[in-house]
Amino acid sequence: MRRKFALVSALSTLLAVILLGIPLIFYARYAHLAQADHDAVMQAQTLATLTRESAGSDTGQIRSWIADQRPNVRATVVMPSGARYGKAVPCLPQPDPDRPGDLEQWTCAEARVASLAVAVPGGQAQIDVAVDEAGAAAATLRVVGALGAAALVLPAVSVLLSDRLARSVVRSAGELTDVAASLRQGQLEARYSGDGPPELQQLGGTLNALAARIGALVTNERESLADLSHRLRTPITSLMLQAEALKDQPGADRLLDSLQELNGEVTRVIRHARKPIAAKGGLTACLDTVISERVAFWAVLAEEQGRVCELTVRDTDCQVYVPQTELEAAVDVLLENVFAHTPEAAGMRITVCALPGGGAELTIDDDGPGFSDHRVVERGRSTGESSGLGLDIARRTATISGGRLVLGASPSGGARVTVSFGGPAGSRRPPGRPSAGSRCGPRGALEATPSLPPPDETASN
Repeated sequence: MRRKFALVSALSTLLAVILLGIPLIFYARYAHLAQADHDAVMQAQTLATLTRESAGSDTGQIRSWIADQRPNVRATVVMPSGARYGKAVPCLPQPDPDRPGDLEQWTCAEARVASLAVAVPGGQAQIDVAVDEAGAAAATLRVVGALGAAALVLPAVSVLLSDRLARSVVRSAGELTDVAASLRQGQLEARYSGDGPPELQQLGGTLNALAARIGALVTNERESLADLSHRLRTPITSLMLQAEALKDQPGADRLLDSLQELNGEVTRVIRHARKPIAAKGGLTACLDTVISERVAFWAVLAEEQGRVCELTVRDTDCQVYVPQTELEAAVDVLLENVFAHTPEAAGMRITVCALPGGGAELTIDDDGPGFSDHRVVERGRSTGESSGLGLDIARRTATISGGRLVLGASPSGGARVTVSFGGPAGSRRPPGRPSAGSRCGPRGALEATPSLPPPDETASN
């Protein structure tokens, strides 16, 4: 932005110099020529007066006056007797004026000439004065040189001043960007406190109010979730007491263990709901590590069902902006969908690769019947008997991190789920990553992921 400010300022100043300079050059030449005309007339009238006064006595004053003129002034006096005094004037002889005292002007041989006839004893004396125009060209060149210097100096000065002005604007805009990035990373306590133009201050105040409002809403929702979860403790405790009273009955121990596990899960939900959203640490996870662990966990079931389960990790250390537990939950949902909604013999292929812009991409292909309705990604929508929340959980996890979820068709005609996860700040991959052959590309490449036109997934979430 500072570069654009400087460029606009330099071009504007240069344009102003050009627009003012062109008329100034013509005016300077015109003014010098007008001054030459004025000098020629004044010198002719002065010489005419001097000739009239000294014609009958001493002509030495005339010679002395002519000799004292500047080098660019030439004057000639022709007496009635034919005597000539002074330097030759161009374009002479010139016809005498009709009557004494009349003045004629003309331009000849790059000189401005004034001619005047004056009555003297014995007839009329002819007065001719010429002022050279050479000074006009020199004056014009001086003006052009001054304008050229201004065209170099003034844009440089304007660039310095505009850069100083733009620096404060850019700094304030950068602070706003940092605050927005912090909010995106889940740091809802981030606030804009910089100065700058009134417009940016107003924008910063609006952003601060928005962050405060979002923080209040999130806190309220989490507290409500925690309170609702806490209400489950009473019926769970009652069931546990009843299960303990049935210790002698078959299956009582198993029922009690299940209730204790349920109680522990409710406790974890409450703790998770009340955990600060921007708690330090635990905001990122390594996708390739998590997927390797979860595939190993599900491999046991895959082996029992006779499924082929292939895992390809094209890049390592694929850091994504998703907490470890949420990433594990999202991966489990996607793998569970394959087991729940495809035949037992249907294989699956899992690919992990890094995105050049930061983050990573997970692709799961299966050999099942594929999707018949792509709207199954919407919350609560299912084509089977499930709750319709699974794919929506994975989608929301990806979206919050800065990624997205895309449904499509696998090469075998089954379902393909492509999930991209955003990376933490500063996680951009250097040139050359991801590895050759990876299907990952820039974030915009997700738009090209093959997908069937909605509405259409056989499998539900």
